[in-house]
Amino acid sequence: MKSRFVFAILCLVFLVLETQAQNGALDRSIHRQVAVTFDDLPASGDLETKTYITQKLLKGLTDNKIPAIGFVNERQLFVRGEIDRRIALLQMWLDAGMELGNHTFSHIMIERNSLDAYKEDVIRGETVTGMLLREKGLKLRYFRHTQLRTGPTTEYQLGLNKFLIERGYTIAPVTLDNQEWVFAGAYRGARNSGDRTQMKRVGEAYIKYMDENFAFFEKLSRDFLGYEVKQTLLLHANELNADYLDELVNLMRKRGYTFVSLEDALKDKAYSLPEAQSKMGLSWIHRWMLAKGLEIRPEPTEPEWIADLNRSYARQ
Repeated sequence: MKSRFVFAILCLVFLVLETQAQNGALDRSIHRQVAVTFDDLPASGDLETKTYITQKLLKGLTDNKIPAIGFVNERQLFVRGEIDRRIALLQMWLDAGMELGNHTFSHIMIERNSLDAYKEDVIRGETVTGMLLREKGLKLRYFRHTQLRTGPTTEYQLGLNKFLIERGYTIAPVTLDNQEWVFAGAYRGARNSGDRTQMKRVGEAYIKYMDENFAFFEKLSRDFLGYEVKQTLLLHANELNADYLDELVNLMRKRGYTFVSLEDALKDKAYSLPEAQSKMGLSWIHRWMLAKGLEIRPEPTEPEWIADLNRSYARQ
């Protein structure tokens, strides 16, 4: 009787390990690489919250030796009586050895603005970030589209690409796209309400979702490219990532990832592939697929209760 019980337990363990191995989580022969990027710097929230997020994110990044880059919306800097302290948060990123990029001045909505208006917003977003980089002997060289939307028409996209190249920018693509912002909204609402139980529940659901998301895009890369691209991960500077960065890093390490700079990731030959024009914000893997005439695949989505929680807090 005892031997049958032991055999059943061993079978169950084997089944779990086999399932995990199939999505690459436990395959020690797989060596993955990822560049970690953050949008919407300095960070979400008021000055106190921005400071908390910045300090905690940078501690996690430096402790884990991750060469991250943050993309700045300079409009966030211009609050009367707080400008110097908000700029100091960007300086902290550079002092920690991270890089900064341009994410437009106002997080402009590309589908609601002319190409000339979008160009103007890009230029306005260079002032402080460019100054801080020059003081470090560095250059403002990366641009990240807002909402990953590169242009509502082919003509718009080509015109914007030409403009960005002329200003010396390299476009910062994203392969590991995700719905992190929905979890972040739910988490922020629970945090502001002082509901620590709900915060923990959202945080745990976020890590589980990101595990599924990594598995999806890893497989998508293998299926389309025949290998796993050096991934580029999109995150945001918010409370959720500040509090759960260590858990997210541990997840990536379990999946076989090492951390590289954006510059190193973009040396992967896949990033030279033609990309399709799309009104949607999409992973670059899907853009490459569309350019080949292939259909995109449905990505993992957040649990409905997370979406509901995010909406409920947004209405408050």
